[in-house]
Amino acid sequence: MPKISSVVIYCRDPYVMAPFWSAATGLPLVEEDHAKVATRTLEPFESCLLHDPSGDQVDVWIAVAHDLRPVGRIHLDIVASPEEQDRLIALGATLVREQENLTVFTDPEGNEFCLIRHRH
Repeated sequence: MPKISSVVIYCRDPYVMAPFWSAATGLPLVEEDHAKVATRTLEPFESCLLHDPSGDQVDVWIAVAHDLRPVGRIHLDIVASPEEQDRLIALGATLVREQENLTVFTDPEGNEFCLIRHRH
């Protein structure tokens, strides 16, 4: 059966978006990309990779796109405890609305994502 191996997030500013999504998902930037983000030395149109070395999670690529629609370039659902909400907001997320089993946020560039509460 096919499975998702990676998700691409298109953005204007990878220096904001890569650290945001790394912290939000717990996926570290690969070493080479971490250094390039820290020193702001990505080549034009170069992508950053968030990768779980254990291979248990889907890879996330942060890719520059200069012609973006205003919203809807990605949508991720993140399963986490409700306590993650405050941390995401501190990272730059904006709360959009709360529903019974999830909370909808936008990232710093306006992409919606959901925090799905842990199921017991």
